[in-house]
Amino acid sequence: MPTATQTRPTQRRFDTRASVRDPGIGTFVRDFNTGTPWYVVQTKPRQEHIAVSHLAEQGYHTYLPLHACWKRRQRRWTRVREVYFPRYAFFSPAHPQQGIAPVRSTCGVSRVICFGHTPATIAPRLLQELHTLEQTLQHLDPDTAASLFRPGDTVRLTDGPLAGHTGIISTCAKDRVTVMMTLLGQHSPVTVPIDAITHAP
Repeated sequence: MPTATQTRPTQRRFDTRASVRDPGIGTFVRDFNTGTPWYVVQTKPRQEHIAVSHLAEQGYHTYLPLHACWKRRQRRWTRVREVYFPRYAFFSPAHPQQGIAPVRSTCGVSRVICFGHTPATIAPRLLQELHTLEQTLQHLDPDTAASLFRPGDTVRLTDGPLAGHTGIISTCAKDRVTVMMTLLGQHSPVTVPIDAITHAP
């Protein structure tokens, strides 16, 4: 997580172009120079999106870094976006007169991160760099779960008559892989859907 530094709020001109509404994560910030300090909240477990959404409803600028990854859901590989820093999000008042006291009782929020009794702030430059990295990684994310596997990987079949057996990948395609398996004492290639395999422990 980026290092938070203890600073006192500064009065700067509020830029009304700082953010636009995004129903997925509350307020999506395109300019972190909001004219107000950025603070860090710790959310309740697995309630990052809830906290950010409710903060945005109160008018705060919010930022919840996300990253894409592949997870097995209902016996299929599914591309999902997960929170980069579990249980942490960033927010900034909409204007210098907006206080942060209501944040502590916001749905999904556990606490505002503080140094002693002073809320910790984080430099807009660090958040901008983090956002740039997030966008770069998003463009590099693979479009298919086949990218999770390479020839030579040992995998376990999860579906079909050979479920539970292991083998070694010989070739990979977009939606299917060929696995070399030992069947009846012989090495045999078996082609299966990508959703039918997972990495062997």
